[in-house]
Amino acid sequence: MKSKNFDINKIINDFDNLDPEFIYPQGTPLEEIHKTLSARGSQIILECGVRKGFSTSIFTYHSEKNNGHCFSVDVEDCSDVIISEHWSFIRSDDRDVKKILNKFTLLDEKGIDILFIDSLHTAKHLKQVLYAWYPYLNKNSIIFIDDIDSFPYHRNQPKNSLMNNINWDEMNKFTIDFSRSNKNDVTLVQIYKKSGLAKLYKKSAKGSIPNRIQSKDRSYILIQFIKVLRFIKNVIKN
Repeated sequence: MKSKNFDINKIINDFDNLDPEFIYPQGTPLEEIHKTLSARGSQIILECGVRKGFSTSIFTYHSEKNNGHCFSVDVEDCSDVIISEHWSFIRSDDRDVKKILNKFTLLDEKGIDILFIDSLHTAKHLKQVLYAWYPYLNKNSIIFIDDIDSFPYHRNQPKNSLMNNINWDEMNKFTIDFSRSNKNDVTLVQIYKKSGLAKLYKKSAKGSIPNRIQSKDRSYILIQFIKVLRFIKNVIKN
């Protein structure tokens, strides 16, 4: 394979030279993805979001090594970021399941082993993508959701961004609520490195439909009222 923007051999070499006794990856969440793929053999991968092709390079590297295939989707034209017979690209909205399946029929025929979501960073979009593709996920598949930790975008942090702070927090909350509403089918692991990574293990077979989120937040007004009461109680006590 050839990666336009990354030296994939150096990246993999750096990953492989990490301390093997260290439980979790020492740098970026992509090290966790590399570690996961190294133990799974041939996989059918659907990647939502490409950009410069960092994650694409890792997925395609493992696809070549294990005779798997990575299918990538992006609204921008990223068709030149990788050259490999084990990689395919379509320019599309990643929620357009029908269009994508019409081109990548293997996703429907054999199902998806790895789903990676790193496209539009809003909870609404994440929800639409996850629910749209969930029925095509095979038994024992893995869902990766990138960017669920807002800390790098907090005030006084290097990437200080109020909008990203809000969006990342909402994505994280959705991921947790989704896993709790589907606790009999998915197990959630969250990694707080860099901008975070969620890893969901799916138990059910291809064709299963996820539950809708059942949890409901308590009223904002009620929460503020309780806080005021607590403040008054503490003042009286002191």
